[in-house]
Amino acid sequence: MSNPYPILRARRIEKRRKDVGYATRCFYCEESDIFCFEMDHPVSHELDEEFERAVCRNCHRKLEMRRDTKGLTKNGKHRTKESMREALRRYLLLMAEDEESQAELLQRAPNTPTELIVSADKARAASLRRKAQAL
Repeated sequence: MSNPYPILRARRIEKRRKDVGYATRCFYCEESDIFCFEMDHPVSHELDEEFERAVCRNCHRKLEMRRDTKGLTKNGKHRTKESMREALRRYLLLMAEDEESQAELLQRAPNTPTELIVSADKARAASLRRKAQAL
């Protein structure tokens, strides 16, 4: 049976593509279904809301658990205040964690498309510049 609402389906797919920044695959694995993608904020949304990338839900859960286990996120403690120094420390630790996860990706899957790695490096550099300008 064909789809009785092809235009609505096309709109829904295009909206989802815009939401995930026209990503074609998960940053960490081979998943390519856009309805499985979520936006990951490697250094948390409150520290840099512009630094994000599309990852599949499975990889996102693993990354979040890893950050939570290391005490790098404030999940469940959103109303706690942290000093500028504490925020900067957490930001740098999250950046190091992101760099480490990318290194593990390259070790695990050396055939990862170069454009993914380059775009991740550029996004990380832009985030560092934004943080430096804010200080």
